[in-house]
Amino acid sequence: MKQCPETPTLADTEAFSGHVWVQELPTGAAFRFTVAPSGFVTFATADGSFDVAASVPVAFQRAARLIDDELDRDALQAATDAPSEITFCGIATRNEGIEYDWESVPAFVGTDVWSGRSESFLSPDAATGVFERLGLPTLPAIEKERPAPHTDLARFEESAGFPPSAWRDGPAAGVLIRDKAGGRAATWRVQPSDAPSPSEQPSAGELAAEYATVERIEQTGAAVDDDGASVTVDAIRDRLVADVVREAYAELFADGEFVASLTAFESAVAERVQQHQFTAE
Repeated sequence: MKQCPETPTLADTEAFSGHVWVQELPTGAAFRFTVAPSGFVTFATADGSFDVAASVPVAFQRAARLIDDELDRDALQAATDAPSEITFCGIATRNEGIEYDWESVPAFVGTDVWSGRSESFLSPDAATGVFERLGLPTLPAIEKERPAPHTDLARFEESAGFPPSAWRDGPAAGVLIRDKAGGRAATWRVQPSDAPSPSEQPSAGELAAEYATVERIEQTGAAVDDDGASVTVDAIRDRLVADVVREAYAELFADGEFVASLTAFESAVAERVQQHQFTAE
């Protein structure tokens, strides 16, 4: 699987050329995947690759599920007879200290497409078109095909220069800027970062009580049912934990590690789900 391109800050980027695309950039982590001729998807983070969505680390679970569920495999097969030569790159969106409407922000947004045949990444317009044809979300466009000399990138040096967000009440948290020659940069209105570790670490049980509320359990059970899956304790637990981790990542992770025992947290959530189901019967 091809490594996805690194994106420097705007301050560290030389002048852009040709035509420029500017798109809204949500917070999250790099996530990529390939598709075998059989249709099976292999996912990858910076730390490893995974053959099934269920084995993907919890912070990437919702992104993997979206890709697995929404990817139009027939459209991909119709477009190429060698899908495994393509690497799809994007962002597994999550809360890194900047609030979004997490029900509106897709769990995965595509950014780049590597073509093994041409040995290159597609241009921003072509990559966006590929993701759209495959039924996968991509980044909202702020400006398209803007001549580089006429693109005012200096406005992003000030918070007031950021455009309204497509996903949150207020300005976009960040923007991704690319040209067709491969130039790229990212800039943030507020720099995302992990929340500082609390002086007293909460226990797994305390976290489960905070996040696995009756309302949240019922909401998650309804979502599992809407997806056509069996509404079991395990299914509700997995969906609830993945959603909570995505929406509260900055609070629940420090230096990439869960602030308590993740296994114990999952067990405590499952216990609360089981108790609720027993009470409701």
